[in-house]
Amino acid sequence: MVRYFNQVLFWTCLLLLSRVHGQFGIPKQEIEAPNNVASAQDQGEPFMSEQDALDLSAMVEAARKDPETTMLIHKMKREQSPELVELRKFSTDQIMLGMKQALDELKMVDLLFKDKHRAVEEMYKEGMIDKAHLKTYRKHPERLEEDTQRALYFQFVSLAVVGYFL
Repeated sequence: MVRYFNQVLFWTCLLLLSRVHGQFGIPKQEIEAPNNVASAQDQGEPFMSEQDALDLSAMVEAARKDPETTMLIHKMKREQSPELVELRKFSTDQIMLGMKQALDELKMVDLLFKDKHRAVEEMYKEGMIDKAHLKTYRKHPERLEEDTQRALYFQFVSLAVVGYFL
């Protein structure tokens, strides 16, 4: 039942994001959408594919079943950190796009870390690694991979909590 609800929720959001135009003499007005959404729709593409919606739904469902994530969610809701309060100001569309981006990046971690030592150097060049941690990550690049996965998962869960998906 919950899985069905998540799927219906994602499909509903996708349908609501299609452009709406007035007819029969009413001036044409477009709904303001986040930049990513508007540019995708200008090109005739939905801002999120059917597969993206299914992937997000599956990830939310998996997070809901994970005991550690459940504890994290309860802690996040209980503490109401200023960061979460700030994130609640974003629209549902923006939150879903953030969730999609975090999920896409999670999928790319395996590809990025095929050459673990190169990944460390590239991430350092991009300013993604603090100098204080560089020595540790160079010695143990698998830690950087784990930390990156944890950070992206936390980002996904945080956005899902803010968007009331979890």
